[in-house]
Amino acid sequence: MTRLLPILLSAGLVLGVAGFVLPAEGQSPAPARFVVVVDASAGRDQAAIDTATKAISAARGADGELRITRTPTEQLSVTRYFAARGYDIVGVGLDREIAVDPVAERYPDTRFSFVGADGVAAAAR
Repeated sequence: MTRLLPILLSAGLVLGVAGFVLPAEGQSPAPARFVVVVDASAGRDQAAIDTATKAISAARGADGELRITRTPTEQLSVTRYFAARGYDIVGVGLDREIAVDPVAERYPDTRFSFVGADGVAAAAR
């Protein structure tokens, strides 16, 4: 019995770890998540906002959000917040030195795309 106990404990441990590591059958992976950050510090660019809204609505199988910033500090706050939560970031008019570089350094797995208003739809896919 004393030899059987370690074997049973090891088998239980292996099964327990496998239950956490392996996804359940039929369970789909989490959808891609992205945020479109549009800078409005030089004035509200309604075309960029409209294009971003349409791109988010058209993104199939992805979770997209839109944020409009008015200052570089707001840009930094938004990019850091979403990078920390695992979102990809599509930026329109972002200040790279203030709002992107420090975040990219802290969260190297975050994917950043920098586009004009006409490139949001392609970057959001």
